[in-house]
Amino acid sequence: MVNGRAGRVLLWIFQAWAAFSFVVIGFGKFHNAFWLKAFPRWGYSDNFRMLIGVLELFAGLLMAFPRTATYAAVLIDAIMIGAFATLVLNHEKVFPPIFWLIVVSIVGYARRKQAWRPAGRGIPAAADTV
Repeated sequence: MVNGRAGRVLLWIFQAWAAFSFVVIGFGKFHNAFWLKAFPRWGYSDNFRMLIGVLELFAGLLMAFPRTATYAAVLIDAIMIGAFATLVLNHEKVFPPIFWLIVVSIVGYARRKQAWRPAGRGIPAAADTV
């Protein structure tokens, strides 16, 4: 958890920025000329491009809420690791996925204690009764 008012404000700024960015980036996978040309150039199908777009949109929406930001960060990090590998294999600039990997990891880590947990945490495990 971030301490201090300035830290909390900065965390919210980065969280909102990442959420907005991934909604826009994800939506762009459906119509942006860059993505329409890039995925086939990298050897990926249109279905994969659309899957990544949906996952980025979903992750962007999850990133908007403190209780789901950690889960969004995990999803985005997985996508960014794949993007990093794709760019390395195709000898392209790797800065964007590294940048987003760092930003969303910081947000996810900072929000980890606020993360949503399934109900039933108060139920003792079988090993607790021994």
